[in-house]
Amino acid sequence: MTQNLLDEAPEPAPEEPRGAATPARLTQSLWGARAAALRARVVPWLDRLPGFGVMSLRVVIALAAVAAVVTYVVLGIVHLRYPFEIEWMEGGMLDEVRRALEGQKLYVKPTVEFVPFIYSPFYFYVAAAFSKVLGLSFFSARLVSFLASLGVIAFVARFVHRETGGKLAAFLAAGVFAGTYHLSAGFYDIARVDSLFVLLLLGALYLVRFRRSLASHVAAAALFTLALHTKQSASVIFLPVAAHVLLSNWRRGLVFSAAGAVMMVGSVLLLDWIHDGWFWYFVFWLPRQHPWVSRMWTDFWRYDLMTPLSVSCLFALYYWAVGRVAFALPAARAAEGSVPQDGGSAFAPPFDESRRFYLFAAVGMLGASWAGRLHSGGWPNVIMPGFAILSILFGLGLQAGIEAAARLAAPRRLRVEAFLLAVAAVQFACLAYDPDRYVPKPKDAEAGNHLLDRMRKYEGDIFLPAHGHLVTLVGKRPYAHEMAIGDILGIGGGPAGVDLRASIAKAIADRRFGAIITDTDFFKKEIQQSYRREGRVFEDKKVFWPVTGFRARPEAVNIPKKP
Repeated sequence: MTQNLLDEAPEPAPEEPRGAATPARLTQSLWGARAAALRARVVPWLDRLPGFGVMSLRVVIALAAVAAVVTYVVLGIVHLRYPFEIEWMEGGMLDEVRRALEGQKLYVKPTVEFVPFIYSPFYFYVAAAFSKVLGLSFFSARLVSFLASLGVIAFVARFVHRETGGKLAAFLAAGVFAGTYHLSAGFYDIARVDSLFVLLLLGALYLVRFRRSLASHVAAAALFTLALHTKQSASVIFLPVAAHVLLSNWRRGLVFSAAGAVMMVGSVLLLDWIHDGWFWYFVFWLPRQHPWVSRMWTDFWRYDLMTPLSVSCLFALYYWAVGRVAFALPAARAAEGSVPQDGGSAFAPPFDESRRFYLFAAVGMLGASWAGRLHSGGWPNVIMPGFAILSILFGLGLQAGIEAAARLAAPRRLRVEAFLLAVAAVQFACLAYDPDRYVPKPKDAEAGNHLLDRMRKYEGDIFLPAHGHLVTLVGKRPYAHEMAIGDILGIGGGPAGVDLRASIAKAIADRRFGAIITDTDFFKKEIQQSYRREGRVFEDKKVFWPVTGFRARPEAVNIPKKP
């Protein structure tokens, strides 16, 4: 019987050679090999991306700090070369320096000839020493502030580096302080007392923090005394710092407190005796009569600090309240299987001496800044001590976070460090400003020379109440500055204020001046009675305005009426 064809077994196919493949399999094999090779090359790069990102952030933020410092230095050099006022009180400051050079008393009964400013004398004597060598000019007076501000920047970096060893954090802290230039209204490098004041404060704080000898604490007290005689608010800062030293070591604390009290009180009494009571009147009594600015009870914290420096404030809080423990806690729990056994909060590191020092220093520096803003006439330059301490705390907080992140495993460590650097970059973004607004233009210098040429044409003295120093550039004697006069007459000033008003009114009525050039309505009624307006000083409405501070320029020229 024939077998069904369907039941027949098929003949076996001829054997294919080993290693042979179909075109589809060959294609898949080639793409697989290429993909594996690509993965072998790319995966290591992907693994390195977090580290590359952190490095890139470090470079970017370091460049931001460099830009902040370089921008400020360039502005300072530009200002040194400008021959006229950058801020309207600079000329009055030079009038004080001139008196110091001539050996005259800085604090006398106010008259139309001279009214002292409500500042302590040390800056004027330092500027006089510079002027003795370089000549009396805006250059020499500004050079004091410019060099002092560079010293402040160096101190900010030194505090952070000495405390933590972190070079990047130290440099970034210096960049933050340089970046706050515009927040101070550009007062770092002008002929004003503020930068020298902050430099003396940081010098004193550095000795207190990093020196342990009794001699160093006496030197710190001496620097505080010099700071007091640069700006009165140094006493507000001295008190909490003295409290910290007493808590740290009662013997050093007693020496520091006693030395500071003796030097401060003794020097004030001596200066008041030398100046027949006028030192106390101008430096302490008169400023206390200025009214309070009620909105600054809150606006100082909301707008002066938190809005532009919120990141620095957060890093300060982190440094004080959390420190390295916050990031180290998960690793500690993983290793020990439990929370710390000391019974305290894992997020509350011991409040050691360093944290207490910076807390007490911040109370003093921010307190002095706040007090300055609370008083009428307190311009943003009074916040410079606050900017300095917040810049230091920015660096300390950032470095504390980086050190805490270093204790974590690699992937998480890189993510945390990248986050911290990104937050720090936000701080620099918040401090960005247009430096061109602080640069005097060539037309301003031309207008200033035009004013000098015009003043040379008038016979006799010229009363330029808002720009006293300018008249000396044409060989005439200076008179009292409008701001110093306003500090007294604005509050009455007691018998001295009555006599001052009478002195000015009499000089105007007697037509003592060959010309009176005014910026404002200063003694407008009296001037109109004895003088007639000759015309405007400048036709161009855009020239010769100060780049910072109160916006005022010489406007009206008044010459005596014929009897």
